[in-house]
Amino acid sequence: MKQRQKETISTWLYEEYRRLWIEKGQEPHKYNNREIVAAVMERIEAAGIWLPEQEVTKYFYRRKTHYRNRIEKELQPKPEMQDKDSQIE
Repeated sequence: MKQRQKETISTWLYEEYRRLWIEKGQEPHKYNNREIVAAVMERIEAAGIWLPEQEVTKYFYRRKTHYRNRIEKELQPKPEMQDKDSQIE
């Protein structure tokens, strides 16, 4: 797999994983893994990339923890910045 293809597929896997997470309001269950890979496989085929589904599945399992950590970091509430004016009385 070429580096550019790998980056594109990784982005698609992340987007699909994140979409399901937001849709469900929690981390997708492991039975959703096939659904995620199937959706990405459709995009891969539409892009004219030939890649075995097993390879995409293995790649997804290797990257899943990274995706989870990234999404959790994104969804954490950000501490509100206090205005300097509100601190002066």
